[in-house]
Amino acid sequence: MNIVLLTGGQGGLKLFEGLRELIDPETITVVVNTADNIWLLDLYIAPDVDSATYLACGLLDTGRYWGIINDTFNTYSMIRRFNVLDWFVLGDRDLAIHIVRTHMLRQGFRLTEITRYISNVLKAKGVILPMSDEHVETHIYTDLGDLHIQEYLVKYAAKQNPEKVKVFKIEYRGIGEAKAPPEVLNAITNADIIVIGPSNPFLSINPILSTRGVRECIRKKREAGVPIVAVSPIRNGRAFTGVAHVLLKYLGYEPTAYSIAEMYSDIISDIVIDSSDE
Repeated sequence: MNIVLLTGGQGGLKLFEGLRELIDPETITVVVNTADNIWLLDLYIAPDVDSATYLACGLLDTGRYWGIINDTFNTYSMIRRFNVLDWFVLGDRDLAIHIVRTHMLRQGFRLTEITRYISNVLKAKGVILPMSDEHVETHIYTDLGDLHIQEYLVKYAAKQNPEKVKVFKIEYRGIGEAKAPPEVLNAITNADIIVIGPSNPFLSINPILSTRGVRECIRKKREAGVPIVAVSPIRNGRAFTGVAHVLLKYLGYEPTAYSIAEMYSDIISDIVIDSSDE
């Protein structure tokens, strides 16, 4: 059985981790959000792609669900002394991945090819695919101004204090030019089941579904009778992890599993919800 999982960071990756315990990881293809990618210090950083890759390789720090387990932070500590970057933590081994990725991008390789190369070198079990090779950035319009998603989630600590920053609108810059690479469309076409992970619907899943070709391909699979299963990130009005419930309220939705089902209604056949939300 071939499974395709659509995911962003923590919430969806926990499902990925669980699936790996239940079935052969080699049968799982993970299509990962790239709209949280960012250029920092002239390096191209892909947080969700890296986290999924590290998990597939047994390297993910599952205490935080980002970064490499037992990494050191000597380079970051030195950088901070120069007041160049003091809000985005980069581990030493993690930094090596960003250097390799940036070097290969400048040589003309696609992000999909680079991700496959990194996965192969690190001996990943399963396939990790970025949603697009084109650069997309999620920007969040807030009472603090226009923020890149990493500024919103990390710099202004929205993860820890989700009520702290009021959100008015979310924009996926570059999404009009972004198309799904053939590897993604082939994986979806050949899938026996497609799972939409319990990642943030606005910050993780919608960028994937908005990438040219993805939603249409999934819709055709549903019409062909293939199960398309969403897993709700909401329980009792709150997100399992992250700020999904806060964004739902700010953007005019009730923070419920029903809202999640409504958002994906044109493509899903089923939704998994917590028993408390029945």
